[in-house]
Amino acid sequence: MKKNMTQQALVEQYIEAGQIMAEALPNGDYKKNNREAKKLKKIKSDFLENNLDLAKQVFAEVMKSENDMARSIAAADALRLNILVEQAMSVLENIAERSDIIGFGAETSLKIWRGEFPGKTL
Repeated sequence: MKKNMTQQALVEQYIEAGQIMAEALPNGDYKKNNREAKKLKKIKSDFLENNLDLAKQVFAEVMKSENDMARSIAAADALRLNILVEQAMSVLENIAERSDIIGFGAETSLKIWRGEFPGKTL
């Protein structure tokens, strides 16, 4: 991964990972899903956790994506960093209405954020 990624490159990485994960999860390809999750975790730790202005721009853009998985991941990451909280909660509430694994993940993220699972954090 490049040391200096542009905002647009970070947005594209989130959306691409979301697309891969949205295809992998329903097919039971957890290795592929976990590989993409690790990439996003590294992006978050390397580029976004220490630059909240960049994180706000990236997450705001990804949360506008058509890919619900990417939107859900960006929203949960925004909540983890305590930024864009209202927008992130709105995105997760919308996605939680889905009746599939992506909706379940969004619903679970909301429950954790609201403290409905004691001892769990995003």
